[in-house]
Amino acid sequence: MMWVRSADGAICGVCKGLANTLGIPVGVFRLLWICSVLFFGVGIALYFMLAVSLPREDKTAEALDPWILGVCSKISLRTNLEIGIVRFLAISLSLLSFGATIVGYFVLYFVMDDVPKKIQSSDNRPTTPPSMI
Repeated sequence: MMWVRSADGAICGVCKGLANTLGIPVGVFRLLWICSVLFFGVGIALYFMLAVSLPREDKTAEALDPWILGVCSKISLRTNLEIGIVRFLAISLSLLSFGATIVGYFVLYFVMDDVPKKIQSSDNRPTTPPSMI
């Protein structure tokens, strides 16, 4: 199961991509999202955080390319967690900790050693994460 955004979704493809991943009808998933917006108010922020962090289904091969310093990519490769989940957790923690996670992010950049080139190269990288093979 790979958490991705759909390439042809209504806004950013989050609802359609997650509905397909979880095996839920897209209409039901969108209805749940609308309910979370109306009743809990966190749906909009959650949607856009997922839109930023989850890779699009047609760009999964480039999903592990580093964004900012490549810390999330390194964590994903070492722990076999999906890159979208790692990036979502990094964004969530940085917002919840009022930026303290950003300091930890920079510390991890200097502490974590580089990923071997054979793992890091997009030519050798499978289109699905290592846990899906």
